[in-house]
Amino acid sequence: MGKRCTIVITLLFGFLSVAFALGSCACLTYTEKTPAVAEEASVQRLQEHVQQLCRVPRYGETIQHAREYIAGQLKQAGFTPQWQYFEVDGEKRVNISVSIPGRSPQRYVIGAHYDACEGEPSNPGADDNAGAVSVLLELARSLGPAAVGEYGLELVFYDCEEPPWFGTQDMGSARHAATCSPETVRGMVCLEMLGYYSDEPGSQPSLFAGSRLLLPSKGNFVAVVGDLSAVSLARRAYRFLSADMAALRLNVPWAHDTALYFSDHRNYEPLGIPSIMITDTAMLRNLNYHTPGDTPETLDYNRMALVSRNIQRFVRSLAEGK
Repeated sequence: MGKRCTIVITLLFGFLSVAFALGSCACLTYTEKTPAVAEEASVQRLQEHVQQLCRVPRYGETIQHAREYIAGQLKQAGFTPQWQYFEVDGEKRVNISVSIPGRSPQRYVIGAHYDACEGEPSNPGADDNAGAVSVLLELARSLGPAAVGEYGLELVFYDCEEPPWFGTQDMGSARHAATCSPETVRGMVCLEMLGYYSDEPGSQPSLFAGSRLLLPSKGNFVAVVGDLSAVSLARRAYRFLSADMAALRLNVPWAHDTALYFSDHRNYEPLGIPSIMITDTAMLRNLNYHTPGDTPETLDYNRMALVSRNIQRFVRSLAEGK
């Protein structure tokens, strides 16, 4: 096991910059750790998922291939996928979901978007977001359809996260969030870009203004981020994610003003549902973002497999109420 360095910093950002929320605190925890060696079978399954999802563009007419692949994998895991259809700009779009019952009527939502940003030439969208979809498929496979524990789980594969729908009520996650409430959903976990890592110094840009001195310079960690309403959920996720690789937790009151809000969890937090994103920090680290260079070959499948295994353990703990 490599050197472990845990830093817990609570800062009064009103003293640092007018740009930070006055009188508000941000909570940051970081663990530096040499990654373990993942199970080879898990590495191979993730790689196969990503390659299949990147075979054809996940936008336009060819997005149907991704839908059929996702549904097929869920059926192999023993589920009956549910298709939530909705219309956007005269076209039928769809979220795909499966549910695992719990003893309580309350549930957790775990989601990842499967569409890719349209581009010419074609954008394969390996990190954005085939990798996270693959992790969600592996989560479904590991859990199976039988009840896990106290709380239910709903795994959702979202359409319409990318532009031109991002930030609108036509996002697939916005349509799904409209069916949720704090009384029925205990928390939301968004999986967004989980496959790109680098051990090169300087490979991790700043996450937000003023963070350069606080955060690691190597993009070799997985991050869990959210606002202050999700501190408990983020802490639990971080405990599992930091088990065998570098990890970071960041909770800030102004997350909605930063790139930390640029995914599907943005549609649940305003409803009063604690919401977090687990990510490789997306476009802040991966310069292949929304380009033809976002290919399966650029991903780190060993670290992806570690993240996948630890997300499985984390989500199972949520269902068990531990």
